[in-house]
Amino acid sequence: MRRALPGLLLILLSVVAAGTLAATPIPAGAQVEATPILAEPTVVTPLVTTVSRATDESASPTALSASATATPAASMRPDACEPNDTDAQPCALPLDAVSGPFTFVPEADRDVYVLDLPDDPAIQTVVTVRTTAGLDLFLTARQGVSLLASGTISLTLAPAIHGSVLLRVENRDPRPSAGESYRIEVRREITPRAAGTVDVTGAPDALENNWSFATAATIAVGVVYDLTLVCPEARPDACPGGDHDYLRVPVKAGVAYRIATFDLDPGVDTVVEVFWQHQDRPVAGNDDYAPGGLLSALTWVAPADGLADIRVAPRNGGLMPQLAEATHAAYRFVVAPVASELARKLEPTLRQQANIPTPTATVAPSTTGSSGATGATGSGSAAGSGSAAGAAVPGNQEQITAGPAIIVRATVLRHEPRSDSTALADLPAETRVAVRGPVRGLWVSIAADASILPGWVLWSDLRRIDPNAPSPQPSTAGAGGASAVPAETSAIQQPSASQSPVAVTTAAPGRLGMQVDVTTLDPALPSPPPAPAARVPVVIAVTIVATDHPPSGGSALGMSTPTPDMRQPVRGVRVQIANAFGEVLAEGLTDASGAVRLSRDLRPTEALQVVIPAWGLTIPLASGQTSLILTVPEARS
Repeated sequence: MRRALPGLLLILLSVVAAGTLAATPIPAGAQVEATPILAEPTVVTPLVTTVSRATDESASPTALSASATATPAASMRPDACEPNDTDAQPCALPLDAVSGPFTFVPEADRDVYVLDLPDDPAIQTVVTVRTTAGLDLFLTARQGVSLLASGTISLTLAPAIHGSVLLRVENRDPRPSAGESYRIEVRREITPRAAGTVDVTGAPDALENNWSFATAATIAVGVVYDLTLVCPEARPDACPGGDHDYLRVPVKAGVAYRIATFDLDPGVDTVVEVFWQHQDRPVAGNDDYAPGGLLSALTWVAPADGLADIRVAPRNGGLMPQLAEATHAAYRFVVAPVASELARKLEPTLRQQANIPTPTATVAPSTTGSSGATGATGSGSAAGSGSAAGAAVPGNQEQITAGPAIIVRATVLRHEPRSDSTALADLPAETRVAVRGPVRGLWVSIAADASILPGWVLWSDLRRIDPNAPSPQPSTAGAGGASAVPAETSAIQQPSASQSPVAVTTAAPGRLGMQVDVTTLDPALPSPPPAPAARVPVVIAVTIVATDHPPSGGSALGMSTPTPDMRQPVRGVRVQIANAFGEVLAEGLTDASGAVRLSRDLRPTEALQVVIPAWGLTIPLASGQTSLILTVPEARS
């Protein structure tokens, strides 16, 4: 009995210990593993735990910081457009500018923006987003209850879409968006030539037969027309000097018009002439917009209200045009007011296609002086700090020449180049300001006396003024009628050796006061950039055939027996030619022989690749390669 007592005590102690373990609560966040075969359930503490507000304050700060996920405070702040998560409070985006960066705070945030698109039938709007790697964005454009477009990278809004358009941006990536951002680029560009607009089979354009002044086709201002130089008559020698297109357009007195041909097919060379009241002699005309170019462009001011006649003819010396291909003779034609958005968008296209280098803006050097006699109303300190402040402006920024300007209509000076930015001051009409130089889209940075800080206004609210124009200056008459010269003017008359020379002009004998003109020397212009390589017509021939893979071993036929051609052409396959960025340059379907020829004007060094969307194939072309034969396996029955 005494020997059994210690064993009984051990059994009782084991039961008490098991009850104590069972009564111990399992901490929150822990996971219970499967019960081992010869052991009790094991409690496993996770490696990473979230520190709650009920954490014991006695825990060390080091332990708390190690267990919590650190997130930068800056990435959790809302962007400048917030709150803009509903259609009732959208954020306005400027046109022809890059806006951002924008964020998604909180995680379920959805951003809504508004675009105010002008009504222009020849210009489309392209919206592109650029994101960091941790976002998966989806864009939708709506006007009222109508869905206009949707996509993940970019949207293209047709020229017919104008007015207020709501743009919604949503993040579909399930990962946290902390530290991620995106930017939105809105560009207005001329609508490219649509496929099928011009018949490539050699048929005349839609305005034919307009071969004389009597049969001239009436066109509209501000519309891009797709025309051809194909003779409308099928009989032989119907157009010995080539097709001549006669057009009639209504104009208004005093309005300057930009008249141009562009997007010429290879071998097309045009001459444009304008006739007014007399049909025997033109009042204006242009053959080549630039030496060595082929397109034509001119600016003409209408002398009165009426109809102007325009003739577009091939520049071929009275002979039939010698084109790269007889079936391609297309060109585009437009008449647009110089002050219109279409004319401004057209100018870079004309310069690029005519191989004219883009002019480089010259920034006038800032002058620091105590007088501020440059004609700007801003103080000397504000004008002197223009370069430093302008360099700190983020975004897609350009530079223009600084100088005095005047407000042509009442506007608001904004702290940033956005219509919803903080208002610094109200600027009534006829207010003199100083253009500082930086430009963001359609916004110009200026300095004004009404605000101690420089700000931004729209370009349409400004007009430059001549800094050398005479302006009345107050003067006081001393004893005997002698004029007293202010101290600031006297200081300008004696420039120091470190200052730039100034030109001092005294007033006429009969006037009081003194007129001081300060002339700033222009900096040396940089050497012009090299002219871009001219585009040349490139034709790529692609042939697709199928084969049943004949045996690769020795043939039973003799050496003198030719091997039969087991290849069969594949018809109706869509083939595309794309550049290195994946942009489709030309496309077509293979014919009965399995071949297709694709042509496009390209630069000699541009990399190309053949894309077959239906099969998911992308085949890069070597430099100078103009043909490709693609053999695909044929399924055996």
